[in-house]
Amino acid sequence: MHYCAKGVGNKYRRKVMNKFEGKIALIVNSKSTTGEAICKRILSEGGTIIEANFDIESETAWEKELNNIGSQYKGLDIIITISESKYEKSKTIQDTTLEEFRKVNRENLEVAFLATRFGVVKMREFKKGGSIVHVSPATATVGIPGQAAYCSSANGIRMMTRGAALSCCEAKDKIRINCVQSGQIKNTPQENMLEKSKIPLGESGDVSDIANAVAFLASDEAYYITGYILPVDGGFLAA
Repeated sequence: MHYCAKGVGNKYRRKVMNKFEGKIALIVNSKSTTGEAICKRILSEGGTIIEANFDIESETAWEKELNNIGSQYKGLDIIITISESKYEKSKTIQDTTLEEFRKVNRENLEVAFLATRFGVVKMREFKKGGSIVHVSPATATVGIPGQAAYCSSANGIRMMTRGAALSCCEAKDKIRINCVQSGQIKNTPQENMLEKSKIPLGESGDVSDIANAVAFLASDEAYYITGYILPVDGGFLAA
């Protein structure tokens, strides 16, 4: 499903609010609570959203879909992935099967990789640069008992972001790659990961907090930021 934002009348308002005007953004996991908040934010500022309604675990599907997007829109400016897959119930490492471990990493890390790999190729074709932003869990970065694959995928996305960003810098292609690390956010799979006493700001965050951070990194306002890992976690990773 494709959405197009409506314009605003006031000239000053257009300048301030429509920083994504003319921008094409592909969103992976757009139906999640976090994804919906990000879509609304980009739409509200003039962007066009394309939902990733294809097999996001397939190389062939990625190549085909991005070719279709390029043909239809004559460009691709932004890709955003949201990684939230984890075990339904906590499991010790000795009780975790290889397939369970692979499944979580496939749905999180591998999808983020495919989005980055094929996104960079397509963005380079248009020679306009671009922005890729991954959303992954901050809590998994420090370790969660019973969620080994979740932790593995979160750290994998974090380090892949840095390595891929530096490769784009070497290529001078003006493609920026960043990561937002999501803390304990209400109405998401991260909601009950921590006791509030462990969050320095003392409360859970809202999906709008994630959307604000993603919108900043995806926009031209962050043109000088790449390879950055931005925690939106109430101070959790700083503690």
